[in-house]
Amino acid sequence: MMKKIGAPMAAGSLLTVLGGLYATQGLLSGLVHEGLPVLLRARGIGLDKIGLLSLLFLPSALKFLWASRIDRMTGGQPEQSLRWASNFQLFLLCGVLVLTLLPLESALSGIMLLLLVLMVASVTQDIVTDGMAVQALAVTQRSLGNSMQIGGSYLGYILGGGVLVTVVGYVGWETGIRCLAALVALCGLPALWLRRRRLSPAAPVIKTTPSLRAAWCRPTIRWGMATIISCQASLRWFSTIMLTYLVDRGFAVVEIGILSGVGVAIAGVVGALLGGLLLKRYQRRSMLKASLVAYLALQLVYLLIESQAWHTKPLLAGVFLLFCTTMSLGFVVLYTIMMDWASPAQAGTDYSLLQCTDAFCALVFGLSAGWVTSRLGYGATFIITSGLAFAGLLLAPRLYARALANGEAEVVAEDPVLSALAEVRS
Repeated sequence: MMKKIGAPMAAGSLLTVLGGLYATQGLLSGLVHEGLPVLLRARGIGLDKIGLLSLLFLPSALKFLWASRIDRMTGGQPEQSLRWASNFQLFLLCGVLVLTLLPLESALSGIMLLLLVLMVASVTQDIVTDGMAVQALAVTQRSLGNSMQIGGSYLGYILGGGVLVTVVGYVGWETGIRCLAALVALCGLPALWLRRRRLSPAAPVIKTTPSLRAAWCRPTIRWGMATIISCQASLRWFSTIMLTYLVDRGFAVVEIGILSGVGVAIAGVVGALLGGLLLKRYQRRSMLKASLVAYLALQLVYLLIESQAWHTKPLLAGVFLLFCTTMSLGFVVLYTIMMDWASPAQAGTDYSLLQCTDAFCALVFGLSAGWVTSRLGYGATFIITSGLAFAGLLLAPRLYARALANGEAEVVAEDPVLSALAEVRS
């Protein structure tokens, strides 16, 4: 193990490091999910080839498979996690610089292969970063840590998606990717600058051998996964069709671009900051219920709009932005709770398993939403999302209570680190 040198890292510095690392992951996600499809289609690339970009998100859904190995590599120490996250940041920067050498029109296979490597590195860095956040942030600081996670991811996604498309349109692919590399370097500066600072665990970490089996054997994780599904079902269903709904109700592509770019960025950051601040004041369970009530109310509003044919653009745009703000706030609440569920002894493994549960929710409910809406229309899909939201409001708080109760039992049985959960009583 490397010798500890330098002054201890302040809480503000740690939050800045987390924000930069999460923003980097957002940059690459925005490039793959939003930027590249637009750029490729504008150059006449077929939809069949563009559809292959979806395969680049497989690492995000499967990262739980190697998360325990990453936990063993970092040894449960946030200092080691920070150094590994910095190393991954340098690797991602080098990879993006190599991307500038590949012409978009004639080297698509090479670009796809390189991006697959970068996505694997990015999600592995995410495992390291999540583990570091769980270990180094005190329970009372986790809400702000997740504000940095959600807010940073939103900003990175917008910069790597819509903003990059605009830049490439003016200066070309090579220069645009150089700008992306500059953003990756900028986001990594805090981690690289502070990597030699002392970063101690917020609470003692019990030495165990991290594994998926150990995660699954914890009732807290199993009840937590059930809580995530009940919370996210309505959200993931609706988010799949929320932009196509605007298209089908008369919004121009430029208008949707502004809403999904600038509008979503502002709404996402506001929701993330608001969620972090409210979690400092109110209990986790109260905020979970509040976000679920908001989801249900907004789905009922959409159902009313569709049933009454209130398709005015200001109304639809306003409700859309309100939903995006609420969704961001809800992510902060849920992801903070997920940090509480993760054991510091194998934080990356537990948190990755919970995140992948959400990712599979997005896959299953997203595919279902597209199939149902194409056959039954938006009215039927809003009835379904309202029903799912109502079911989530009924089930999620109860499932959360079971996860919390089992977490407190684990404290008594074996892991005093989780005693902070009992103090929060949320």
